Amino acid sequence: MFPVLFRLGSVPVNSYGLALAISFLLGVKLASVRAARLGFRPADIADLGVWVMMAAIAGSRAFYVVTHLSEFDGHWLDVIAIWKGLYGLSMLGGVLLAMATAFVYIAVRRWDAMKLADAAIPSFMLGNFITRIGCFLNGCCFGSPTSSGLGVSFPEGSLPWSVFGHAHLHPVQLYDSMAGLFILAVLLLADRRPHFRGFLFALFLGLYGATRFGMEEFRFFDHATNDLLGYSVFAGRSGITDNQLISLLMVAASFITAPILILRDGKTGRAHAAAAARQAS
Repeated sequence: MFPVLFRLGSVPVNSYGLALAISFLLGVKLASVRAARLGFRPADIADLGVWVMMAAIAGSRAFYVVTHLSEFDGHWLDVIAIWKGLYGLSMLGGVLLAMATAFVYIAVRRWDAMKLADAAIPSFMLGNFITRIGCFLNGCCFGSPTSSGLGVSFPEGSLPWSVFGHAHLHPVQLYDSMAGLFILAVLLLADRRPHFRGFLFALFLGLYGATRFGMEEFRFFDHATNDLLGYSVFAGRSGITDNQLISLLMVAASFITAPILILRDGKTGRAHAAAAARQAS
């Protein structure tokens, strides 16, 4: 584990921070290339990317704070003190606020939301692939104990060691990273075939929600679960986590939005066809 990869003089270069920066730069590049085919300028996508990144960090921190209020009791300034270390971020909170921010920004600019969402959403999965490797190196978002050959132990002084000692844990950060790469490949392959506007976005909601729900079964969860859905054999606990509840809502949203988008795209297509026929006549 390498929470600090190297130093530039006295300035430490954190593994998670570097992974976050790389994912942002590559994600914006991928989104710019894809959006350029739709007539968007790279500068427009870069501006959107900055807003999305800020929202993702703020949302991740806010969701963590809300679900860990006891940690900050009596020292509430620590809520904004992420400079003390890149721990205390909950990714799904960032996903939700980033999506909301993106759609508000797109609405203000009066862009086609679903077309741009289809162009940009693969960048998120690219970011998931890269940043989860940073999580593993940083020692955050770690897994629960396992006796399988996939288990890894973290060094003394790390956050996982402070909880489980030298026990072997699921490298759930790497599981999640590989899931991100898989979903990225599925989205890019699906985009090669004709589809309705918003298809990739709806597909992302379903695939990410389902895989994230599964990942939570192998993660260490440090606060009370929701008393829903009985007992988990994999996680060895009752109920589901906050992240799993949000994941289920994302899967449900996928099934709800897909038919709505199909109907809307069909109406738009018929309207354009009718307009073209009138012009031809």
